[in-house]
Amino acid sequence: MENYKYLKEESYYSQRYDRHTIEECRYWEKSGVSKDWAEVEDESKKKKEAKIKEQVKVTLVVPTMLYVIKGERYANKDKTITEWMNADRQKDERLESTQPPKNIFCNNCSSIMTVMDKNFLLDRDKNDDGVIFMFECPMCKKRKGVWEDGREWKLKVVCDKCKGESVKESSSKKGNVITTIYLCQSCGCKKEDVWDLNEKLEPEKPDLNFGKDRQRFCLSKEDGDKYVEGMARLKQFGETMKEFGKKEEIKKKIANIKKLNIAELTKILNQAIEKNGYAKLELSKPEITRDVIINFIVQDSKTDRVEYDSIHNLKKILKTNLDNTNWRLMSEGVYYKLGILSGRLRGYENDEDLLKLKIKE
Repeated sequence: MENYKYLKEESYYSQRYDRHTIEECRYWEKSGVSKDWAEVEDESKKKKEAKIKEQVKVTLVVPTMLYVIKGERYANKDKTITEWMNADRQKDERLESTQPPKNIFCNNCSSIMTVMDKNFLLDRDKNDDGVIFMFECPMCKKRKGVWEDGREWKLKVVCDKCKGESVKESSSKKGNVITTIYLCQSCGCKKEDVWDLNEKLEPEKPDLNFGKDRQRFCLSKEDGDKYVEGMARLKQFGETMKEFGKKEEIKKKIANIKKLNIAELTKILNQAIEKNGYAKLELSKPEITRDVIINFIVQDSKTDRVEYDSIHNLKKILKTNLDNTNWRLMSEGVYYKLGILSGRLRGYENDEDLLKLKIKE
């Protein structure tokens, strides 16, 4: 038993791929054939607009589409051919490794049947390709197909009316014409299938323009590589512009945020706390990482102000005066001890961090 081989020479797949490319390009080229527009002195506005649209399609849209189609087909050719070849190689390996079921008996004379060949066929019960073996009886020469798991293959005819399963009701032969009647098990509808053994299939017409169109539509390595490089540059340019646009958008959103340095921060806070009964603002040496973190100490000048009010008022002062700036009181808040209040401030400089501050507001 000699199995059918699916894997072919690479040139077969290359020609198959190019044929698809040619068919797609021919379709687009045909859609760009312009109509003959007669010049009329009193052309209506509608006719003029239609003429302009047709000219744009012929001179710009279709050539652009053809350029992209040819380029993309070239860019995906090697990958697609590799996938096709791998799929066919896997089929060959599966066919080679799949063994026929044993003890298959003839339905006519009950003799043990022998395997003639095996191949792939759509297994409708599993909705997937399965390996099917063709068995022949050495005694009466009857044949039947058997799936790899031992199930007998049966022809399933679907009713055109209700899509139910039909079974063969009768079959007759007149000369070389075989007529089979199928009966639907669901709705009782009958279907007639006529097979004329004398009928010959028309041979496929040769594509006389294949070679010429292959040169026109299938890019050479030089032209194809130029397209791929150009598209890569265009993609990179698009990413750059996207990133640029993103940065510009961030800048617009954070434009009204005041970026204060330490000196400006000290001046603003001193004025605010002194106005509200606090004094002697002291800032520590800054801790510089991605941001700037700085410790602060403030004295409460109002001796009759209790701890809760002192903390609450200072936090309110800091929030009011820092809200529209790049500085914030850190999450641990403000500590109080014997009229001394302390905490930490964080200063932001990165635009993306400033945008997050803006979003939180």
